[in-house]
Amino acid sequence: MKADLKFGSSQLLACLYALMCLVLAWFPMIAQARDEVAEERSPAETELLKVAGEGFEIKSTAHFAIAYDGDSETIADFIARVEATYRGVYRFLKLHDLDSTEPTEKLEIIFFDRPEAFFDYAKRTNADVTGAAGFYSPRTNRAAFYHALNMQRLAGVNEQIASIEESLDSKNGRGRDRKNVLKQLRILRNERDQTIESVNQLVVQHEVAHQVLYNAGLHSRQGDQPTWLVEGLACLFETPPNRNGAGFATVNQYRLLNFREAISGEIAPKRMRADSYQEAVRQGRLVPLRRLIGDRNVFDMGRANVENAYAQAWSLVHYLHHRKRVAFGDYLTVLARRPVDREYSPATELMIFEEVFGPVDEQFIKGWLDFCLDLRVRRVR
Repeated sequence: MKADLKFGSSQLLACLYALMCLVLAWFPMIAQARDEVAEERSPAETELLKVAGEGFEIKSTAHFAIAYDGDSETIADFIARVEATYRGVYRFLKLHDLDSTEPTEKLEIIFFDRPEAFFDYAKRTNADVTGAAGFYSPRTNRAAFYHALNMQRLAGVNEQIASIEESLDSKNGRGRDRKNVLKQLRILRNERDQTIESVNQLVVQHEVAHQVLYNAGLHSRQGDQPTWLVEGLACLFETPPNRNGAGFATVNQYRLLNFREAISGEIAPKRMRADSYQEAVRQGRLVPLRRLIGDRNVFDMGRANVENAYAQAWSLVHYLHHRKRVAFGDYLTVLARRPVDREYSPATELMIFEEVFGPVDEQFIKGWLDFCLDLRVRRVR
């Protein structure tokens, strides 16, 4: 027996009227829900959304307020990374018995899905981010990033992967050709994933480490800081994170390899000699250690070999952290407590350093180089 599905015109109108009443009844509830969400936001989060622009949502974590316009899986991975970096910084501060404070407000981050929106934001905030995938601004106290998957350098790889995936969807065979295509797809995906992970460590973790260190009280947002220390400390937190936080005590293989290559002038050198350092200085691949400590201009982004300066700063911080831990803690305390309403010349920065660690002479340089060049290195790129 078949059900009669025919409706008269009056019945159809009655159904449409009932449906319209149901929709209208839901409108106030939807508006109320939106109002309740807005009321739950802090004034800071509301302002963050306003700064980020249309189409953004807020994800509030234990220590961060993150405005984002991407997918939930990507932002979940991002949250795990920044929270691990936060934990790592405070583990470092506790290890050195340094005075620190917890931020009273959640630290603010804007995570853009597309690089174009990121660069537009950087332009609006007068930030120089040429070639960068993220930055932290002490002035605004915000960090900003874009999804590394969408960076320009991966456009070709993404197109290849999409093309191969499309061809696989249209072919159901299991022959040798399909096996080779799947192998090629794995290689391309691994290449892409390694690039994304490198950006996440060298950019996201680095810049978030800056943000946390400034807000923990180690650095001052108002006063001068030794740039080698600010950058070298952030480089400590570029290693793969784990449940305890970013692994600041482990060797940053990327920076170590960069440092060794800068000293030797070769790609992936196998044998290293400390006396090669002086030759690297003469040829301009590295700067004299005394200049690194005092001169902030060493880290100007337009300067040749600036990446080597980051590797050199990491190596010095890593050395002090492992071999002169007590003195390093004293040095960080001196800098954290010094007056912020004055400028510090290169000569003054060097003097403060030497008052704690002794003269930066041949003996000091030898100890630093012997330690760093003896570190076990493995290729990471």
